Amino acid sequence: MTIMDRKFALCFTWICLFVLLILVLITNFTDNIFYGELDGQLFSEQTEILDEQLFSEPETKISLKRRSLITEKYKERLNHLQQTCLNSTDGFKGKSTDSDFKFNILIDKQHNLFYCQIQKVGTKFIKDLLRKLSQNHKKDKKDNLKNEWKLSDLNLMMENTDKIMFVREPYSRVLSGYVDKLFAPNNVYWDMSGRSVLKKTRDGANNHSLSCGHDVSFPEFVKYIIKSEKQGQNLDRHYAPLYEHCRPCQISYDFIGKLEFFKEDILFLLDYLNIKHGTNITFSDFESETTESRAIFQSQRLFNMREKLERCVSFFNATMRTWREMQIRGLISIHKQFPFDAEYTESHMTKEDLFVAVKNAISSVQNKSEVKAQRDAALIEAFRLVPTADLYALRRFLKPDCALFNYDSMPMKIFDRPYTDKKSLQYFNLF
Repeated sequence: MTIMDRKFALCFTWICLFVLLILVLITNFTDNIFYGELDGQLFSEQTEILDEQLFSEPETKISLKRRSLITEKYKERLNHLQQTCLNSTDGFKGKSTDSDFKFNILIDKQHNLFYCQIQKVGTKFIKDLLRKLSQNHKKDKKDNLKNEWKLSDLNLMMENTDKIMFVREPYSRVLSGYVDKLFAPNNVYWDMSGRSVLKKTRDGANNHSLSCGHDVSFPEFVKYIIKSEKQGQNLDRHYAPLYEHCRPCQISYDFIGKLEFFKEDILFLLDYLNIKHGTNITFSDFESETTESRAIFQSQRLFNMREKLERCVSFFNATMRTWREMQIRGLISIHKQFPFDAEYTESHMTKEDLFVAVKNAISSVQNKSEVKAQRDAALIEAFRLVPTADLYALRRFLKPDCALFNYDSMPMKIFDRPYTDKKSLQYFNLF
């Protein structure tokens, strides 16, 4: 090869490298525009187009994503999530496996619905609503809500479905998981989680506690979450982070609801579903059922578990925990006393007695706002019992959820911590 040939080859190589570099820069630039990293252009452009389409198409043809993007509140939620995902280095993938993810996805092919359930975020209500949609559909009288599908089919299914998820303020969800699974009588979770919590957090725990798992305190529960996360151990889905359930950075959801605005968000969703599917489901269809169904559920659950519960606590204690759980949830006034004493409860109280007592207590509430405020009061009381170091460690655990779904990672009502005398406890004083 001559010197001229070598020079030509070297020159050609440099030209190719330069062209390749230009192509890479162009590709990165266009990717940035596509993913909305440049001042949220993707969402602003979409909204302008959708505004025109909204008035040119019949209501039945307007997708859930379009409705969300032209409604400021829902657009902001989707936009915030997208920007947070794009700014992350790991895409918030978390520790959940494909199997964990698949468990949380429910698909109704008949109505093209894709719902990702997150435990402790109104899942029972939402599933009841979606099932009612199936039952009210004139061509369909069976339950279509299934999670029997192959992960390999996910992309195809997502193209043609309305993708829905609901989230919740992360600190309140932590407390809700504790109250429902460990504070309230629940022999399954006492055995499955309670004993593990005590082994990991309570030095010198007695044999009765270790064998039953019935007396886990909220500070111990928080410490358990922190230690499990630090050790890389997976948590039960009722305690695991929100984002690990639904992979919100990998799936483009069409609607994100929040438990704090539950009725308003459900009404928005119902309006869309009723128009699209020709149904007439109302929120009151469920409200009227809630009081009675809650009373039935509580009485049946307590009596069904009675034999196993009494190996660990008295039946009166279990009943009082059930009553207190409903006070913590803002269903029964904290001033409403349980109507039966210990002797009657242990020896004579029937399932029907408890059902009537619960139903009457819920129905007798005159100031619903005041009783609902008990949720906040219980939250504040519970977190004031948590040592400061553990509270800040919990904040690190909850920070991804707070970032993704735009919640305060340091809410003042929790982090403003005056001294709490344990003798003055109103909600968490049963053990």
